[in-house]
Amino acid sequence: MISVERRVSRMSAFGIAVLCVALAVIPFLTTTTSLRQASQIIVSVLAVLGVNVATGYGGMISLGHGVFVGVGAFATGYYVDDLSMPWLLAITLGAATAGIAGAFVGIPALRIKGIHLALVTLGLAIVFRPLSKRFPSITGGVSGRSIEARFDAPGWWPGDGRMASSVYRYVFCVLIVVLALWATWNVVNSRFGRSMRALRDNDTAAAVYGIDLVSARVTTFAISAGLAGLCGALQVVLVPFVSQDKFPAQESLVIYASAVVGGLGTIWGSVLGVVARTVVAKAGDAVAGFDGLGPIGEFFDLLDESAFVFGLGLIVLTFLFPTGLAGIGRKDRLRK
Repeated sequence: MISVERRVSRMSAFGIAVLCVALAVIPFLTTTTSLRQASQIIVSVLAVLGVNVATGYGGMISLGHGVFVGVGAFATGYYVDDLSMPWLLAITLGAATAGIAGAFVGIPALRIKGIHLALVTLGLAIVFRPLSKRFPSITGGVSGRSIEARFDAPGWWPGDGRMASSVYRYVFCVLIVVLALWATWNVVNSRFGRSMRALRDNDTAAAVYGIDLVSARVTTFAISAGLAGLCGALQVVLVPFVSQDKFPAQESLVIYASAVVGGLGTIWGSVLGVVARTVVAKAGDAVAGFDGLGPIGEFFDLLDESAFVFGLGLIVLTFLFPTGLAGIGRKDRLRK
């Protein structure tokens, strides 16, 4: 068992090292547009991490975390533009606003759970877009809203022009995501984290041992929603425009599926889920370029559709790794 654990530990360390090297070299190999896209992929880890906290650690299935991404984005845009708050304060309050919204949504989790809670959160994701149109002063209504404030590089940052600001935003987002991963790891390994897992495994036994079910569930959902809201806040940093069209119900399902593919109940799984989603999409774009292959070519043409690629990748990865990518080697470790 020890040798298997060491092997898994080495694999994790190697994966982290490769990821760090990739993050370090990306700014030197891309254009401003590609760097912004890379930054958007990185911040999406936060939304998947939020689902992992609610479902993987808290045992509450949420199919509506795209709503909290939207709340964080709209709130941050309102704070930084309409209230003229500094960016750091606006980002913090944007994530906090999403966390408060998550606390209210978490209240139904006190009475319902499992598939019924999943349906409630999915319903929330469905109604979010038409609902957001009714508050044009905050969301911009049907057309969305542009953010006049810009998150540009300060004077002390090396370089100038668009690329310097793009690198600055990229570095800022990477640091925030790393900090959020570290903070979440500390939370799930704290006394409160043990309470979360106890509720997930057996809420009746947890209550017998003195865990406050109301406080634990609402707090868990608030933390998970706050992480998703932080993702939305950083999206405003990268693209100063917010619109309800960015947050369809399908986006919530993609976030949840990414968490499952990466591995529920693991911090590392949130990162792996986003990596898998990105790799599958890039592979689909590459293969779609082949012509003259007859019926096979017709199938490859479907790989131009991102929804088809992700759905197909989800099916394949679920069969190959039913416990998620982070669970590779876990079965062997239990057998040894």
